[in-house]
Amino acid sequence: MILAVDIGNTTTEIGYIKDLDKIETLKFQTDHDKTIDDWLIKFSFFLNFYNLNETNVNKIYISSVVPQVEEKITKALKKLLNVNPLLIGKDVKVPLKINYENPSEVGADRILNAFASINILNPPLIAIDFGTAVTFDVVNKNSEYDGGLIFPGLESSVNCLFSKTAKLPKVKIEKPSNIVGKNTISSIQSGIYNGYLSLVEGVISRIENEYKYKFNIILTGGHGKIISESLNLPHIYERYLPIKGIYFLDRN
Repeated sequence: MILAVDIGNTTTEIGYIKDLDKIETLKFQTDHDKTIDDWLIKFSFFLNFYNLNETNVNKIYISSVVPQVEEKITKALKKLLNVNPLLIGKDVKVPLKINYENPSEVGADRILNAFASINILNPPLIAIDFGTAVTFDVVNKNSEYDGGLIFPGLESSVNCLFSKTAKLPKVKIEKPSNIVGKNTISSIQSGIYNGYLSLVEGVISRIENEYKYKFNIILTGGHGKIISESLNLPHIYERYLPIKGIYFLDRN
């Protein structure tokens, strides 16, 4: 059985993969101050809940954009399961041609999303991940990673607005009832939600205009689902895209 760990800037997700129809995950806050023992305790809870141990976990893959945390998690998992975790991008290369000026600059999470996507949809495609940052990753019709765009995430925008203004409250990100807000909270919610919805539709349109062909669209990430509810374009939402990417990578 495969154990997958996706270390993001805000959250770290651990999951086990039996097959594509059997994926179970749990998310924790990515806290730089957590010790190896802290992570050991967190992961022990997950492993015990699903009766996972060194007899039924034979591979561990880690996708990470936080080097300081990945080192601690690697040591914690090795101690728990007596298995050497494989770091994607270092120990395991994603079989995808990267047309970036400096391929080493592309985060493992973005390459993994792109690789997962071409195993779910036919290229050309755009994978959009709504995490701490909103990333657009473009795979051309030759199944090559062409690059993408990076924006502040929805939560990051709310936090910036809250921290830089004296009278505006911090609000929960959710789909508003109306586009025109009738109070401060609904106005902020509508601005964030509809602003990002329009951003997604506008960027996809600009990409397609530049490439002169249509793209398949796949969404993932914490706020991907609520954007998916109103996105006025054919697309799919894939909750476990990075985890499935690890599954496909293991079987490549």
